[in-house]
Amino acid sequence: MSTLRKLKAAAAKVGATVEKGTYGMTICVEVFAPQGKVFAEGGGTHIMVDDTYVGFKPDYDDLLSRLSYGLEDCEDPDCEWCYPDDEEEVM
Repeated sequence: MSTLRKLKAAAAKVGATVEKGTYGMTICVEVFAPQGKVFAEGGGTHIMVDDTYVGFKPDYDDLLSRLSYGLEDCEDPDCEWCYPDDEEEVM
């Protein structure tokens, strides 16, 4: 069974980051692709998420498996994740 440490090490190798937090009765592990990239396994998503209830271990093996497919370039020229608008919209 994999651990958070292994997931963070694998993510760092491809420039991704990992955050883990507890929100009420839920443990949430999020893996963030670097800016300009998406996860190859996941249909072009910028974030992989695993949620579980407190008392259960997150599925690090699943996240590691999905991460093993690597990253691809984000091909959306208007992607708000990759190209955040620094200016506030005026209404």
